[in-house]
Amino acid sequence: MYPELNHFKQMKKEYDDDLARVTERWTLLHKQKEWASNEYEELLNAYGVRNSRVTMENLTEVKNKYLKALEKEREAMEELDQLKESRDDRLSEYLKTVYKSRDRELDAAQKSMEKKIDQIERLKAEYLMMVQQIQEIHGYRLSVEKETSDLVNSYQPSYTPKEILPLYPELTRMEIPLNDIQYVFQKGELPDHLKKYVQFNDRSIMKIKKP
Repeated sequence: MYPELNHFKQMKKEYDDDLARVTERWTLLHKQKEWASNEYEELLNAYGVRNSRVTMENLTEVKNKYLKALEKEREAMEELDQLKESRDDRLSEYLKTVYKSRDRELDAAQKSMEKKIDQIERLKAEYLMMVQQIQEIHGYRLSVEKETSDLVNSYQPSYTPKEILPLYPELTRMEIPLNDIQYVFQKGELPDHLKKYVQFNDRSIMKIKKP
């Protein structure tokens, strides 16, 4: 990840942790309020009934307990609402920075990719030039054999030819199979049969091995 996205991730995690903590506290206070509410309601129902042992003092004590629990629950809910509002405001504002940073990273990566593609184009040109040189060398071999054969045959018809294999089967080995390209995309490394041609320096930069 790039720095701005890491910072956004850290901020979000901190808010998530705080929200989880405050939500857990509110949940506990809500249960305590419900318990106090039920207790208060039971005493209210019992108060004034004949032979009831519930006194006004009992009722007042439980009522105060309920009101205190209700106040704590409201405070926790207010804290939770304020925290959510703060999170939404801060993260929404910082998202502008994240988007700008994302564009910066994508643009830089795009330029790097285009540079590599251009390098591949130059390598392709070098490759085709080498193919041309190989063709010229092969043509020279054929001309050597033909000229030798013509001259010897003009002297005696018993020339022993030298077999020169066709060039194209050799050139097919130089093609890059689609399977190799897919392997590099999927695995992020060269196929084993090509690793012998490259080496990595201390900065993990790939270089072609010298013969």
